[in-house]
Amino acid sequence: MKKRLIELPWKDIILGSLFVITLYFTLPYFGADTFSITVILIGVVEWLTKFILPWIVLYWIIRIIKDFEAN
Repeated sequence: MKKRLIELPWKDIILGSLFVITLYFTLPYFGADTFSITVILIGVVEWLTKFILPWIVLYWIIRIIKDFEAN
């Protein structure tokens, strides 16, 4: 049987989506409008892709190179 490379963590995706939806509906009661929530979420995604994701990719590239050199 062929093993899948990536197993999607559906439970985590559903919980994350529910968290974002809950924030979207509850934060207006505390004075935050939905536009600012959307801008903040876009800013977080942009920050993650600019600063965190390259380090993760670099880590895995270094692991692949070390594994290749070990063989």
